[in-house]
Amino acid sequence: MTHASDLHSMCSVSRSEYRGWPTYTLSNGILTLFVFPDVGGRIIQLSFNGHEYLYVNPRLGGKVYPPEENDLKTGWKNYGGSKVWPAPQGWSSDAEWPGPPDPVLDGGRYACQVLENRPEAVSLQLTSPYDEYSGLALERVVQLSREAASVAIVHTMRNCSVRPVRWGIWQVTQQPAGAQTQVFARATEFSQMFGDEPYTAVTLDSKKKILRIRCADVVGKLAVHAKSGWLATLQGQSGMALVETFRLFPGAKYPDGAPVEFWNNARGTFTIHGDKIDLRDTSVEVDSHIETEILSPWTELEPGQEYSFRIQWNCCAMDADAIVDVNFCAAVGDPLRVQPVREGLRVTGSFGLFHFGRLELVTILRDGAVVEINPAGAASPLDACRIDQTIPTQAGVARVSLRLRDKEGKLLGTISHANIP
Repeated sequence: MTHASDLHSMCSVSRSEYRGWPTYTLSNGILTLFVFPDVGGRIIQLSFNGHEYLYVNPRLGGKVYPPEENDLKTGWKNYGGSKVWPAPQGWSSDAEWPGPPDPVLDGGRYACQVLENRPEAVSLQLTSPYDEYSGLALERVVQLSREAASVAIVHTMRNCSVRPVRWGIWQVTQQPAGAQTQVFARATEFSQMFGDEPYTAVTLDSKKKILRIRCADVVGKLAVHAKSGWLATLQGQSGMALVETFRLFPGAKYPDGAPVEFWNNARGTFTIHGDKIDLRDTSVEVDSHIETEILSPWTELEPGQEYSFRIQWNCCAMDADAIVDVNFCAAVGDPLRVQPVREGLRVTGSFGLFHFGRLELVTILRDGAVVEINPAGAASPLDACRIDQTIPTQAGVARVSLRLRDKEGKLLGTISHANIP
């Protein structure tokens, strides 16, 4: 087991190269981000403990197409990675963004500035050219802290035009898709937006409100009415999870009517603006992948006004077939369970941790008083967390909580709890 205290890592930002592209590299010894400003201010790759999370089109490595070769006539150059666009997408009015392709916000060269470069934290600011069509300039500030398995991305859209505009912020993150790739969200309902065939590899547990999407060999896009501000992609083969967290705005109006969308890029056709698109006919091929898409609410901006929307990526290893909940401390695969046994209480559960530190199992009376704190081992995002421990008990114990403390002993929170049956 690797612990943060053994890494002696410090944050750094440097100029580098990734697959032939000039990039900025942000690192803290645990996470490494490769940022490619020259095509849409993309985060082209996120690496965690040697695992690469993002899909990158291998056919375009080292290539940068000029605007006249990245438009509707020549076709979209889908580099991969994570980017930000204005929402909604559409082709029926000037109040909709008709990309990609788009030579400015998706394919344009973003200005790049290092805002912070200290051993404790680094941050990078990416700013798009002014886009006359939307009236916007888009900005991303990418922040990475020491000994963290998380990345903060603050998106800002700024009205640089002389007219009022109304848009939402739309982050699109492409990840590899395989037979064991699953995406989870807490949701109340979903609908299919695109795809000429029904996308059936999706289930919604109406009781637990957990949406599970499997990657099928058919193209499709889903709009998801999220109930909580998280979505998680679990790569079953590697046991790695990328958990994205964001703020929900109950009652607010969202582009497309939903704060979360998924695109499954696979075989088949879909129809937009009356045209049937066959992915096999594109000029530059791409591989199967999934897009996790997070949107802010509609926002009206007067000239000179701006709006910001924060998204956080959390990386962790997991030993579970599903993700059923997310909190500040962890992703929950199997919630904590307690079974009385002769020796006391057997406590089990499976989690992916977002922080380094120490775990503890706490027995609690009906009135909330703590009976005993039982050490439960080191906490590390680099290792899947599976609890199977028997702890002592006494009369009146009503529940057990799994809590996480940082390496200085400060309480980060409760990962999961279970009542005594």
